[in-house]
Amino acid sequence: MSPRALLSPATRGEAVALYRRAVEATPPGHPMRVHRLSGLGNLLRGMGSHRRRRRADLVAAAEVFQEAALEKQFAPSGRLDAARAWGDVWAELGLWDRALEGYVVAVDLLHSVAPRHLDRGDQEFVLSRTSGLGAVAAACAVRCGRPGLAVGLLEQARGVILSHAFDADSDLTRLRETAPDLAARFEEFRDALDTATGSREFLEEGSPGPDARADLRQRLAAEWRDLTDRIRAEHPELGLLRPVRNWDERELRATAAAGPVVLVNVSPYGSDALVVTEHSIDAVPLPGLDPRTTATRRQTFQDALLRIETPGTSRKQSQRAQQDVRETLAWLWQAVTGPVLDRLPAATRVWWSPGGLLGTLPLHAAAPTGGAPGALDRVVSSYTPTLWALHHARRRVARPAGTGTLVVSVAQATGRAPLPGARREAENLARLLPGAALLADTSATHSAVVSALHRHAYAHFACHALGDLERPSGSRLVLHDHTERPLTVRDLARLRLPSVRLAYLSACDTLGTSPELADEAVHIVSAFQMAGFPHVIGSLWHVDDVIGAEVALSVYEALNTGDGTLDVARTAEALHRAVRTLRDTYPQTPSLWACQVHAGP
Repeated sequence: MSPRALLSPATRGEAVALYRRAVEATPPGHPMRVHRLSGLGNLLRGMGSHRRRRRADLVAAAEVFQEAALEKQFAPSGRLDAARAWGDVWAELGLWDRALEGYVVAVDLLHSVAPRHLDRGDQEFVLSRTSGLGAVAAACAVRCGRPGLAVGLLEQARGVILSHAFDADSDLTRLRETAPDLAARFEEFRDALDTATGSREFLEEGSPGPDARADLRQRLAAEWRDLTDRIRAEHPELGLLRPVRNWDERELRATAAAGPVVLVNVSPYGSDALVVTEHSIDAVPLPGLDPRTTATRRQTFQDALLRIETPGTSRKQSQRAQQDVRETLAWLWQAVTGPVLDRLPAATRVWWSPGGLLGTLPLHAAAPTGGAPGALDRVVSSYTPTLWALHHARRRVARPAGTGTLVVSVAQATGRAPLPGARREAENLARLLPGAALLADTSATHSAVVSALHRHAYAHFACHALGDLERPSGSRLVLHDHTERPLTVRDLARLRLPSVRLAYLSACDTLGTSPELADEAVHIVSAFQMAGFPHVIGSLWHVDDVIGAEVALSVYEALNTGDGTLDVARTAEALHRAVRTLRDTYPQTPSLWACQVHAGP
């Protein structure tokens, strides 16, 4: 409840005076100063009803929040809250340049409030409280005519957990050549931090208690920061561990050398598509994409999918649900995809980076009503959570590749409906791909799968997936022993697989996450990306057992070279062709063909 709701006008005035005296009595650097400044700011923000008085109070509140945010001796979390309030107040007044200053400070503090040494669950909790920060910051930058800065702010505010993983997976080849001791120390501390932040081995009986683990994480984190600062300072030419926010515009544009990257931003201050090409960064206004409409459309879409997937749904109800899905695709075309592609008439390949609630909707399948050409007819689409993730995937592709395909199939799993098509799918792929290794049903255990992933360049999973919206890093693929030892997002993200290339997840909802962590992309697909797979095929919702097998076979037939390797550079195109074929076969049933997507270069 706000201070304005709790206090009468007279009492609020007295409270403001008391807070002012408390602030004056609290010297800079004192641990209570930010708390008292923020309290004063909140009171001033809730003051008055007369327009002139209200504006004066808001200006005073913004200045107080600014002072709190710039108290560098205070904990980053309190300063971030103050910086966001600083931006919010100026935005309420329509002073976008001043709002941008506050939001930039808030975004710059994000990595400090969720540092790499923090336990994964704690990182998710902290970042869930900052949801939407990048969106408002980027919108202000666009309003100030700075689309390049908007891209940088979105990059820094989205995918914080991903960036930690990608930094830890930096290519050390050149560092080993110039400073082998530093490279060895980097790997040593990286692995120690991974263990100290909650791996299964570290948490076994007899391991240190919670306090000891926290102390160890803090000590390792301090040494990690010192080491990475030294690497940046002594070897700037390597470009290691440098956040995208610090890239210049030329470097940002370089990520779009293979085709435009479109960062879609939904904000109460205006929604835009930030289109990054190798020549420019432009903002395409999207007036039909306000947050309320987006939330309503997404809910209608999710309800329609649920009706389609629910046993016992009548034919009439299913047809109406499919109509809702088609109407969502038409809205996506009108509000997002159409305006963007009209700005890119020559594009044949596009990478989409949607934020927030938009991340669960199929931009690649958007199409106008009446059968006119849509996104599938104009471009081959891929998805990426951030530019940094795309850049990292391209670097991974440049490394030496392994060989061989692992096919994992679990047609019968405890507590889950049978998947008869999964066994047929796996057997067909094992026959198609020379030398493919098959782990099926009882042999597809956590330990067997993890061990096999290290020995194969390509991995295909035909099984159930379970999302955990309360704790997204607990989402998992359903293997034979999933009730005793689930293969979770957390487990997958910790793997280090240097020679892998493609993970194909023929499973349901592998891109599902909680709304609060939508910008963090905490889901099964991103976990495979963090593990090292540059190319991942996943699903936005339920995959039909038969249709999923048909798509997979089509994709692998296109990629198969006949010698045990796959031409993964053609993954996005192969999936695109398979989906278009299904679309042409079942044009009125988009839930069947619009769910599978490609993430990667």
